Amino acid sequence: MAHFAESRTLTEYPRGAQRWTLLLLTVLAAVLTGYEFQLAPILPLLLPYLHMSHIQYGYFITFAVVVGAVSAFFGGPLADRYGRVVILDACLAVITLLVFANLLIVGIKSFVAIRTLMSIVAGLMAGASAALVRDMSPRLTRALAFGLLTIGPVGSNYMGNFIAGWTLPIYHTWQSQMWIMGFLAIVMYAPIFLWLRDLSAELRLKIYQTELAALEVAGRRSATAAELPSSARQAFMMLLGHFEPWLMVVPFTISLCLYIAIQAFGPLMFTESFHYTPADAARMNSYFWLGNLGALIVVGVISDRLQVRRPISTIGAVATALLLAWWIPRFGGELPRHVMIVVATLLGCFLAMIAVPWAAQYSETLEDTSPALQATGWAFYGLVSRGWVAISAPLMLAIAARYGWASWMKLSLAAMLLYAAATIFASRRAVETLTPAEVRPGLAGR
Repeated sequence: MAHFAESRTLTEYPRGAQRWTLLLLTVLAAVLTGYEFQLAPILPLLLPYLHMSHIQYGYFITFAVVVGAVSAFFGGPLADRYGRVVILDACLAVITLLVFANLLIVGIKSFVAIRTLMSIVAGLMAGASAALVRDMSPRLTRALAFGLLTIGPVGSNYMGNFIAGWTLPIYHTWQSQMWIMGFLAIVMYAPIFLWLRDLSAELRLKIYQTELAALEVAGRRSATAAELPSSARQAFMMLLGHFEPWLMVVPFTISLCLYIAIQAFGPLMFTESFHYTPADAARMNSYFWLGNLGALIVVGVISDRLQVRRPISTIGAVATALLLAWWIPRFGGELPRHVMIVVATLLGCFLAMIAVPWAAQYSETLEDTSPALQATGWAFYGLVSRGWVAISAPLMLAIAARYGWASWMKLSLAAMLLYAAATIFASRRAVETLTPAEVRPGLAGR
């Protein structure tokens, strides 16, 4: 294992085409991870096959994400101490095998067993991908890099919905999607295993402004090996003693109400609220992910060009809230198809405006805290977000069953406004805590 890790470790910071190739391979790993967990497009077929109610499925999601959160607690510090790529390679291989194991599902018990194992493995690599993106992206291109990383879950959601919408009318079964998913996973895993590389511990502990120059932060050029956490407990104590991770992670996680609804239950929501067939609902859901996918790169480029983070994220939250305020009263009725396409696409674009600058800002905040805690910081986000999914998924389904999906959208609207307010407060706090020497053009707006 030590020789394997050493052969896949870079001792010089990658530049130019090499760095972008490694970054794109990391994005491919994120696409693969997200795609292997796609169940939303087949829920209208899978739940009746399992004789599982919506509420029971919500309880399972709660259980699975709690297990994944506990797993993330250990996985993040492991990636900080031993590297990102070894963790990614091993976990992706296991999850790919478990995708084929889904074909053995015959009832609720086998479904819970297999999907729980997948959640455990996914939790172990919760912080590795985002930490590797940070490693491969200097601050001047950080937002674009995280925009590319976000293509992972977004691209996988689009892939899952598009492929299901295209193939379900041909094969008609949820098992067919598992076969397709498994073979595509093998194809995507091969280049990751062959060519993805890690940075050495010395390089990971530096903060880079550009490919050529490390950045001095708080009077020091980089972290030291002594800052590497020796255990998960120590890593989280080092991180959570600072207020900034809490201030950034908790409000953003709460704002994910809308994202979670569309990711986990989008086709189900379109089927129940707007009376689409399963295939049509999957196609309609794909427009949301297509809009999100297109906006990720544009927002990343703009944020990097201006070196502005928080104001762009705030504008995205306000725009999302305004569109939800228009859309919510129309639930349960009929909207022209072209209008629904526009709504879904715009929602995807606005959520990209929120997420990309936030991810870049959070990564830079973790660097300022300690470069040795990147994966731990992203594992903390994974832990909190999984905890929120554990709470919100059954709550969402219960509210939707009793009051309709529009009621959950109202909560999503309130969550967006809360996030916008928290972002404005964080911006003001950042400006107030800076000394005059630390202020540089664009920083106050970050």
